[in-house]
Amino acid sequence: MARKDGFTLLELMIMISVLLIVMGLLSTLALNVQSAAASQDARIAGQDEVRTGMQWISRELRQATAATVNANTFPATSLIYRRAADIDGNGTAVNAGVFLETTAARTLQRDAADANNDGRTRDQLVMIEGATVRVVTNGLLPDEDTNNNNVLDGGEDNNFNGVLDRGVSFQQLGGGVLVTIQSMHQPSPRDQEQLSTLREVIAPRN
Repeated sequence: MARKDGFTLLELMIMISVLLIVMGLLSTLALNVQSAAASQDARIAGQDEVRTGMQWISRELRQATAATVNANTFPATSLIYRRAADIDGNGTAVNAGVFLETTAARTLQRDAADANNDGRTRDQLVMIEGATVRVVTNGLLPDEDTNNNNVLDGGEDNNFNGVLDRGVSFQQLGGGVLVTIQSMHQPSPRDQEQLSTLREVIAPRN
């Protein structure tokens, strides 16, 4: 008797099972690749944020007069200073009486009160000079120092790294200011937060 071509029910079930396993593995691989790409994008975004912010602060602080910097309050999460500027329009930051011209007091701090009305507050670092508000960087890491004593106390280490992270901080170091900016980006609720930290010692002008 001639054999009929085709698959038995058992063979079909085995093939379907193998296909389902392969499809599951491919789906898992695709999700892992997507998650890795999102994490990399978040890391790059954070690094760009802190780098851009540090470059701006560096330019500002190198033109700030050392006597106007609030070093007596360091370590601190805000910076107050005045920078050299051509106020009278003569082409230099020195006036006709040979005195250095400076801006009004400028403050670098978290935008806790939403001074620029953009809806972002404590994750944003801004420079405030009178009515002028400039965004320096976004995505600041939350300040872990809940009692503001500059010490890592129990329950404050939110990311479990054993370090008191402030998001932004200013400290005296030699003749300069140690500026620390930390940015945090989370690709999605299920992905791990990506932390970017940049530190630089910047010396104000004399």
